[in-house]
Amino acid sequence: MLKTLDILLGMTVIMLIASMAVTVLTQFVSGLVNLRGKNLARGLCDLLQQIDPNLQREIAEQITCSVLTHPMISSVAQRLGDTIHREEFVKLLMDLASGEIPKNHSNPLSDEAKQQLMALLQQNGIDNPKDTVDKVRNYALQLELSNPELAANVRHSIAMLTEANSRLVAKVNGWFDQTMDRVSDRFTASSRLVSVLCSVVVVAAIQLDSLDVINRLSMDDQLRDTLISKAFAIDQAQTTAGKAPVLNVDSVKTELNTLQELGVIDVINSGQNWREHWCEVNPIGIILSVFLLSLGAPFWYGALKNLLKLRGSLAGKDDAQRQERQRQQPPKPATQP
Repeated sequence: MLKTLDILLGMTVIMLIASMAVTVLTQFVSGLVNLRGKNLARGLCDLLQQIDPNLQREIAEQITCSVLTHPMISSVAQRLGDTIHREEFVKLLMDLASGEIPKNHSNPLSDEAKQQLMALLQQNGIDNPKDTVDKVRNYALQLELSNPELAANVRHSIAMLTEANSRLVAKVNGWFDQTMDRVSDRFTASSRLVSVLCSVVVVAAIQLDSLDVINRLSMDDQLRDTLISKAFAIDQAQTTAGKAPVLNVDSVKTELNTLQELGVIDVINSGQNWREHWCEVNPIGIILSVFLLSLGAPFWYGALKNLLKLRGSLAGKDDAQRQERQRQQPPKPATQP
């Protein structure tokens, strides 16, 4: 029983290290294609069309792009920001409609988009966007003077409800949180897909055959012992830090080198050798590896901790049973001279 558990522990350590590589790669790809920003832009487009069903999708996308690339929202020019509060969204809509934008704004609205945005605001109770947003900011300033204990978001929310009380604010406040929930769900689904694709890339790159790994762990006592020691080291590091360690390229590279030295994985340097090595791997083992890695590093951290607890419990029982058997054995007869 203990040997089977040790095989599972060794497999868990290997999958945890490989899933670290998947996590780092997933974060890189998600940041590169700006998944958060694109999903947020889609959600805000949906919100604008909910406010005005007659608004063309192209115009809604242009307005959203201008909002999310505003210098106060986006940290990099031309890159969509990935976070915005509802009060910020309403105030930026009014700023864009009234032409109050900084000179370094990379995506100003076209005349047509500005006209349609102005019409949207007027249809929803904001006749003069410039005056309205000025009143909102002045009221927020007065609140800061009179009630400095209030949080900034509370002040801005009160100012918006007081000075811009309109159908626009009612619609945005009524739909914003639900829209952000949908944005979060879509981002999670997109990230999941990217994670699966990155799992395929990592498994293919290191040719991780789970069935071969299990066979090796069942036969190689030294490999099992080394990986179990590694499991205790990882768990101790996590316990000391109080959370899962921060992943970066260097730490993942170090862990993969450890697996390479143990002969668990084989990072082929030559393209020809990499292709030839595919003849030695089991396709089912490769598919299983992709599935296991797609579970994610948090899953394997949890599995590692639970298996270590179970192993400690079983090891204690085995020791107790061994001592009990030794006590029950009859004493050896004394030898005659």
